[in-house]
Amino acid sequence: MPISWTLAAEESLAEILKYYEFEVSEEFSEAIEERIYSQVDKLEGFEESIPRSDIYPGTRKLVISKLPYVAFIRELPTGSWEVVDIVHTSRKIP
Repeated sequence: MPISWTLAAEESLAEILKYYEFEVSEEFSEAIEERIYSQVDKLEGFEESIPRSDIYPGTRKLVISKLPYVAFIRELPTGSWEVVDIVHTSRKIP
């Protein structure tokens, strides 16, 4: 089953992509989007192989390769998985 995204995660990703589109280029932003979605999609069926997060209880932490971002995912009661948030590694998280 595909990994879904919460509204908060979609909004975080949209902010990330807006930043790169403004600061670099639309093409660069699209490449970032592709890399993030690709790495999340590759998790399907292997979600439990990534480490548990100490930051968000009940989630697992996927470090996005070659980018300074981390995606937090959780298992839902139905057994499906969703991306809860995606954050820059330098961001201070409560």
